[in-house]
Amino acid sequence: MAPHHASTLPQDPDDDCDDSHLLDRAPSHPIACMQGAFDESIVEAQRAVDYDDQDTLDDPKARRQRLIEDDDYGDSYTAQWRKKNPTAKWHPLWKLVAQISFGVHLLNQQLAKSDKEVSNILKRHVQELDIFLERTTEDFDLALVDIKERISHLKLPLEHVNIFDIMLDDHQFRTSIVDGNEKIEKIVERTARAMNDSLMDVEKGIDAIQELSKYLAAIGCGWADGDEEIMGIYMAMCQNSEGWLECLRSLQQKGNDLGVALVQLGSILNEISKRAGVASRRSVVRHSLCSLDTS
Repeated sequence: MAPHHASTLPQDPDDDCDDSHLLDRAPSHPIACMQGAFDESIVEAQRAVDYDDQDTLDDPKARRQRLIEDDDYGDSYTAQWRKKNPTAKWHPLWKLVAQISFGVHLLNQQLAKSDKEVSNILKRHVQELDIFLERTTEDFDLALVDIKERISHLKLPLEHVNIFDIMLDDHQFRTSIVDGNEKIEKIVERTARAMNDSLMDVEKGIDAIQELSKYLAAIGCGWADGDEEIMGIYMAMCQNSEGWLECLRSLQQKGNDLGVALVQLGSILNEISKRAGVASRRSVVRHSLCSLDTS
């Protein structure tokens, strides 16, 4: 997959990486609010900043397992942004969409040295956005299944609290419950952090795609009349932006559902911890009474 910072502009290999020099040359972006993101994407292209983590796991189950086991793991754009370029001002998805819209602008204004080259770059950018949506959907779905399964498993003893409280009087059982709770609390914390990062990606993605959609509507399709290939690219981009927005809004709902499930799981863990604490104090009292009886 091509990195999203692949510039639609020709680049001189002898250029240095001085930011001011690059920004002096940056062309005007057709979407005014994307100028800053576009400028930053050009600088990052020269610096070879890549938010596409090459160590990212393609299998959603493997990603979920690594998230559970590794406190530092995070492959969302927001997480990569925080790790790789914390001084950047613009979210990576804004920079990706800024590049996409600028590619359409080059075709619209007939500024491209090669329409085919611009088309190929657009396809790579589109593919990256599609992969982001696919992976985020997989991660949300798998996390939701995992958390719901844990809720189902843990709420069972709370449906039979009389028996559960008696079982908690056993020190070994109580210790295993407390240890298990601590592990699950870490899973909840890591899942919540990953969810918040992904929801930030989704929010920024919606904002950026809405700007792209407005731009595509503003230029219309008249400019592509008579050129079947260019018309095909324009219509595909309109369909893409519509589909991306629909998917992003669906992801927002999935994220909200996951957030509700995490709160529910946290509440169950708190109730179990509270009952384990009561059982522990009950055990101390019994031990004290036994000591008095034998004295």
